[in-house]
Amino acid sequence: LADKNHLWIDNSLSSPYEGNLYNLWSDFGGTYDAEIVVSRSTNDGDTWSPRTPISTAVNAGSHNQGVNINTGPNGEVYAVWAIYNSWPSDEGALGFAKSLDGGATWTPATRIIQNIRGIRTTETKKNHRVNSFPSMAVDISNSADRGAIYVTWSNIGEPGVNQNNSIDVYVIKSTDQGATWSAPIRVNQNEFGQGKEHYFPWITCDPENGILSAIFYGDRNVSQSQVEVFCANSVDGGQTWEDFKVSDVAFT
Repeated sequence: LADKNHLWIDNSLSSPYEGNLYNLWSDFGGTYDAEIVVSRSTNDGDTWSPRTPISTAVNAGSHNQGVNINTGPNGEVYAVWAIYNSWPSDEGALGFAKSLDGGATWTPATRIIQNIRGIRTTETKKNHRVNSFPSMAVDISNSADRGAIYVTWSNIGEPGVNQNNSIDVYVIKSTDQGATWSAPIRVNQNEFGQGKEHYFPWITCDPENGILSAIFYGDRNVSQSQVEVFCANSVDGGQTWEDFKVSDVAFT
């Protein structure tokens, strides 16, 4: 079972691997059961390399899932995913691995943040299936934050505390190719701790100017059975955010 893949094309004009295709997924069953695997193509998708596991070093108690991939200005390849320490459970950590040679070899995976709590099993007050799989963006612009990596996910309460009744979107940042990471910064700007739910974030970074934009669901203005869609922008490398509603109607 090849589960929840993410496909990415290296689209940085300064990358020696520009045009490489990378496809990652969770491989359930078989030799690489419960691990993240990668296959790459260097010829526009005509042929693909055999799948290679990249998550084994994090020693997930249950499994690795929800991988997201992105590439840096010089062809760096980054992968991030949710770690399930047990099952059934919420997401408990984020795993990360990188390749600096166009996907030919990968560094041993690490846990870039521990003691988080996603929403996979706890869920929201809405009637649909949810998760806290991470989303990632890399700055390939010529801004002051060129090369920075941003990872976002939804967390129950403040990461590390994980006990508030709200669900909020957080982002962490690395400026050294994923070796170290910032403390989590809250993206949605409603009042904290009021039981509101903001989740399913996706983040992108403008390749011309480095401005960050994240999109997510939120129920701050509506009943608990509904959501609206919000966007948040950051012009200072993810340190501060402004968010605003972009949907014109709420939906259940």
